[in-house]
Amino acid sequence: MSRTILFVDEEAYARKALQRAFRDMHGEWQMRFAVDPGEALEILSAAPVEVLVTEMVFSGQGGLAFLETVRQAYPHMARIVLSGYADRNVLLKSADLAHQYLVKPCDDESLKSTISRAFLLKELLDQVPLKQTLARIGALPSLPARYEELAAALNSEERSVQQVAEIVEKEPGLVAKLLQLVNSSFFGRPQRITGAAKAVSMLGLDLVRAVVLASSTFEQFKRLKLTGISIDAMWSHAADTAALAKTIARSAGMDAKTIDTAFTCGLLHDIGKLLIAAHLSDAFRQITTRMRREGGRMAAAEMAVLGTTHAAVGAYLLGLWGLPEPLVNAVAGHHAPGRSAGASLDLVGVTHIADAFANAGKGLADPGRPVDDLDYAFLEAAGLLEGVAQWRAASARLLFSEAHGRAR
Repeated sequence: MSRTILFVDEEAYARKALQRAFRDMHGEWQMRFAVDPGEALEILSAAPVEVLVTEMVFSGQGGLAFLETVRQAYPHMARIVLSGYADRNVLLKSADLAHQYLVKPCDDESLKSTISRAFLLKELLDQVPLKQTLARIGALPSLPARYEELAAALNSEERSVQQVAEIVEKEPGLVAKLLQLVNSSFFGRPQRITGAAKAVSMLGLDLVRAVVLASSTFEQFKRLKLTGISIDAMWSHAADTAALAKTIARSAGMDAKTIDTAFTCGLLHDIGKLLIAAHLSDAFRQITTRMRREGGRMAAAEMAVLGTTHAAVGAYLLGLWGLPEPLVNAVAGHHAPGRSAGASLDLVGVTHIADAFANAGKGLADPGRPVDDLDYAFLEAAGLLEGVAQWRAASARLLFSEAHGRAR
């Protein structure tokens, strides 16, 4: 089945370069080209397009207005900006309209990989229940602007802790989140950290990136004044799950990059729940009512009401934002690791275990008591039961020391 991309660029040489770069994809991709937003909108109205790749600058026309029109008219189209335009204000505004922003010159493989990921997400969207749920949600939120600004700083050769701290300090709420984490017993700091720069230095840039993304995302939804859900409680659960995922990954001997990714998985694993609560409030009330009346897990109630789960919704959004595939897979599979985890422990399994431990509460301290949310069949098949006992003890110590720290 052919997959359709629309490239919009005023420069003839840029369009020809794209045609040359992707000539080997002609059998798989159907590529259309437009000179300006007007021609692009005519093409979009005539036939379905799955991925839009557009410049931001056009003679006498605004790229921002074009992106806003596309977002309203075609909310589920993947919107990728490929531009050499460097006005910082415009970049920050476009971050709310585009799912990803690539800077010219962009190497062919990076662009090809970005487009391929967008098509994979469209395949996920072809699952009818998920597609119907996302259609009810409408336009999906874009990557938080503060995260885009931070990512640009982290990708700079001249990046520094102070530069990152200055970005963080623009949002007092974000500073508070960083200080909350760095001073928690999860990180075992002997002294009290009070400044953003010191917090950035102590946590490390990769973990700061994860916290900025999660915190900014939670803030987007907090402004919607959700009913029936506590954003603060969700953040607390996310932080607990992140810390436990990091602990489990480290205990399992994973490498430093994977350990940091495990932390991010924990922070973002329930992002789909925020989307459902924010945009499908009636369905969310039905889900929570069903859980209170019949018991059982949220994922089961979501399947009964929506035919899909917050895990699938969240994974779709994170994939649309261009986050790493292992992270997307972990979010998608954290309630059903047997469907997507490997034969040994990977990030799907780590996130599943950490989430279950974070939900277990005081019961985690009793090694003879089963953890309700753990998929024991998966753990046994993967040969992880012995490891789980060890990770459970370490997680209980961590959670209870953290609870004690909060009480103080």
